[in-house]
Amino acid sequence: MFTRLLVGLDGSSGAEAALTTAIDLARRFRSTIVLAVVTDIRRLEAPLFGTTAPPWTEGVPVAPAAAELGAAMDLRARKLLDAGAALVEAAGLRAETVRAAGLVDDELVRLAGQAEALVVGRRGELHGRPGSLGTVTVNVVKRAPKTVLVAGEHPSPCERPVVAFDGGDTSTHALALAARYADAVGVPLDVVHVTADRAAGEELLARAGAFLSSRNVAFETHCLEGDVVRAVADFVARERSDLLVAGAHGGRRRSWSVGSHAEKLLRATSIPVIIDR
Repeated sequence: MFTRLLVGLDGSSGAEAALTTAIDLARRFRSTIVLAVVTDIRRLEAPLFGTTAPPWTEGVPVAPAAAELGAAMDLRARKLLDAGAALVEAAGLRAETVRAAGLVDDELVRLAGQAEALVVGRRGELHGRPGSLGTVTVNVVKRAPKTVLVAGEHPSPCERPVVAFDGGDTSTHALALAARYADAVGVPLDVVHVTADRAAGEELLARAGAFLSSRNVAFETHCLEGDVVRAVADFVARERSDLLVAGAHGGRRRSWSVGSHAEKLLRATSIPVIIDR
């Protein structure tokens, strides 16, 4: 299903979680893992401004010389890639490594073309506030041309998947992806729909059930009421789901539309979330 997975490494706990999740997923599908380290050019530019850093380098230490900083970052990148590759190979999987320089989210989006899915942590090294989503993660999720798996706060076997379904194009694609995953892994799938009109909701879920039956996927459907994000998050917690699949519109815009359920579900849950285009 996923023959190549791209993982960005930056030494953060979020990146470690992403790599762990990618290795667990790759074991199931015998995937190649592409490890990427992106040198943030804002750090390389900071020394050019002397002791006064430009606004976009706020919170980033200014090195005494660009050459020294570049050499230190190259060494750190090699160590991150070597350590990551060793973990992948110890799991009996194939690793590839790639270096890039630029804005981290831009480069990860570009490199996503080398894989079928991109695996990221919830927070990077510069955005470590617990319970938050890092800026790079948010930008990658909304701009990547491929499926994005955002790792959970804790390791997860991803054997109790749930998909949010509303009958629209994006959630229909998400349902198809969730069905492929459930079939490949051999696990049942929960399908949830939130509506105030129970009769219409049951009819919609019956359509989803017919699709899953045609794919020989074991499933249960659940018609929920209330706020969409809160209802899905409560279901995930109550049923101890360990993987959420949701659809999102693609595009390179810098901000999701107001009320994006995909973004809100990411913020309201702590389990791995697959965002499907």
